[in-house]
Amino acid sequence: MDIFVNIVLPNVYTIMLFSPAIYALYLYREKRLTDDAACKLIIMTGIVLRIMYATYTNSETRQHDVYSFEEMNGGHGGYIWYLMTNRHLPDFDPRTCWQFYHPPLHHIISATVLTIITKLGFELKTGIKVLQFISTIWSSLFAVFAYLALKRLGLKGNALKISTLIPALHPTLIILSGALNNDMLSGMLAMASLYFTIRWSQTKKLSDIIFIALSIGIGMFAKLTVGLVAPAVAAVFLVIFIKNIKQWKKYIVQFIVFGVICVPIGMFWPVRNYIKFSVPLNFVPACPPNSEQAIRTDPITRLLDYSIYQFASPFIQWGWKGAPYDECNPVIALLKNAMFDEGTFFTSSITLQSLCTLLFFSAAICAVFAAAANIIIWRKRETAALEIKLLLTIMFAVVFGNYMIFCINYSEICTQNMRYCLPLIFTGAASYGLFIQRYENSTNPDVLVIVNIMKRLAVCAACLSTAVYTALIYCP
Repeated sequence: MDIFVNIVLPNVYTIMLFSPAIYALYLYREKRLTDDAACKLIIMTGIVLRIMYATYTNSETRQHDVYSFEEMNGGHGGYIWYLMTNRHLPDFDPRTCWQFYHPPLHHIISATVLTIITKLGFELKTGIKVLQFISTIWSSLFAVFAYLALKRLGLKGNALKISTLIPALHPTLIILSGALNNDMLSGMLAMASLYFTIRWSQTKKLSDIIFIALSIGIGMFAKLTVGLVAPAVAAVFLVIFIKNIKQWKKYIVQFIVFGVICVPIGMFWPVRNYIKFSVPLNFVPACPPNSEQAIRTDPITRLLDYSIYQFASPFIQWGWKGAPYDECNPVIALLKNAMFDEGTFFTSSITLQSLCTLLFFSAAICAVFAAAANIIIWRKRETAALEIKLLLTIMFAVVFGNYMIFCINYSEICTQNMRYCLPLIFTGAASYGLFIQRYENSTNPDVLVIVNIMKRLAVCAACLSTAVYTALIYCP
């Protein structure tokens, strides 16, 4: 069995991973490689990479606040154990048990799956591995919804293919494909809500606004931060309403339907806890006193310090683990965390660590281009409709702004995590693609140089991401 898991299976996965690229070359030679075919093969590569990662990542590696599944320990595992054991929602103040303040959807699904698997006679660890593969499904659906949304934005050709690379092969989505907490489910539902919002802005159908309401409401029943999409969605609603003011009755009815569906589902958990236990609606547990990972640098220095020493390593720095300093700048930390979570990879291989360094810098530059593109696309009316520009810009501002406030208010290294900013993966990809599509035929040679750099950097980052996370199988 060990030979199969450690030797045969990795090689099978590697062959599967490169099969889409080989098939793409075949289609290209036959002149049948359409944009859709290329994007689907890119997504397929990402799905195989996710399956590989989930297969070889255990329940203790690169997890967040999970802990054991066999006792009420305050982690996500303990939350799931409580629901399995008691078969009802917590009947006590959730503030008394660390992660129990989270809405229960992910934990209900996980408890149900584990109950079924253990009753079928399988070991608990088998059920836990199944839970990881469920996160693989959520991560894959994030990439699919992102691709569908990018198509809805009118992206074609190189712009569509380059943009699809970002959600398909983004390291954070690969890492979360093996997660056991609620981040990937909530992230996927947030992405679904953005897709259905873009679709509704074009179709104006009641069915699409129902899907938006369900995505946001159910998403908030998995994690309340999904509600951060609401301001951007509301801006789209407002613009479409004004553009079609003569049909105001139709849209008022749709907005009422949206509220009737979304609000009760999304607000059930915080309102329940407020009524029963007087828990504040926006409650988040305070950082533990005297925590080893507490950041004691003052906020102004954290926000403004971009000293070169912080770029010497592409990995998050933990002072209490022997690093020369504590990772404290939220922006730099976010860029590092987006690539490698909170770990250090390949400690025994300088070559593989060099790949990680290249991945970090190529992706970081892409992120800077994406942020700039989000602003520049406003210059040309034909780049995108007003409601789309508002959706992308408000989504970026709200999510990134919330992240920065969160980092200052909860001043710990673990707070600086990309899992709190998953919608930025889509807003970055969309802005990136819209910029390329608008300017790749520019007559300005300087602009063309920038566009070509953006294309090559995105492809480079995607290839490096694939290489690094494939190498993890062989060099964990």
